[in-house]
Amino acid sequence: MARAFSVTVVAGVFLVALFWQRGLSSVQGSLKVGTLNSVRIAREVQSIADLRRSYDEQRRAYLELINLRQNFIMLTGLEWADLRRLLNRTQKTTSDEKQIQELKRISLEREAELQRLQQTPTEKLTSQERARLEQLTQIWREGRADVERLKSLMEEEMRRFEEQMNKLVDEKLQLAVKKVAEQNGLDIVLERSAVYFVRGECIDVTEAVLSSLTEALKSGEQSQSKSESDQKEAKP
Repeated sequence: MARAFSVTVVAGVFLVALFWQRGLSSVQGSLKVGTLNSVRIAREVQSIADLRRSYDEQRRAYLELINLRQNFIMLTGLEWADLRRLLNRTQKTTSDEKQIQELKRISLEREAELQRLQQTPTEKLTSQERARLEQLTQIWREGRADVERLKSLMEEEMRRFEEQMNKLVDEKLQLAVKKVAEQNGLDIVLERSAVYFVRGECIDVTEAVLSSLTEALKSGEQSQSKSESDQKEAKP
């Protein structure tokens, strides 16, 4: 997760007042500076934590599915579909459990048979064994293709999820910082860890931004929930 839901201020700086409005002379004098602890914001804003948890849960589900397919790599496509259907049942019958065990047995036996045939010199294989080797190799290839497809699907979906969430959080964060900066008459807001010295007034706006961002994200969630509810009611 390269920068998943990390809260940053672009280049460590967020300009909140137009120099044309405040005048160049005020910029040349002492600036009124605000500082922001983005690490604390990322940790304490519940909506961001929920987004990260949702991301992690989806990724974990994909990894479990990929690992399962790797463990049952010698099942055909139809057998793999049957296995997933059986495993997804919340309440499994005795028959379901037997079918799962049977599919596991089939996969393990085919894998052992494939290894045995691969390790046997080609000239010592009968025509039937060669045909069987080709058949098992094809099943293995299809299984590997399934694994690679799931990996690609996971990477694409996680990337899209991350981009959407980063955009949402970044937009809300910038609006929150701007709102707090304007309320406090700040000329500039810097990431706290990047500030070593300031000649002039310096205000920590983390608490105010935290409150504003939390409110903005909650409003966004409520609007989204209402929109989804309206769409459901509008469906015939």
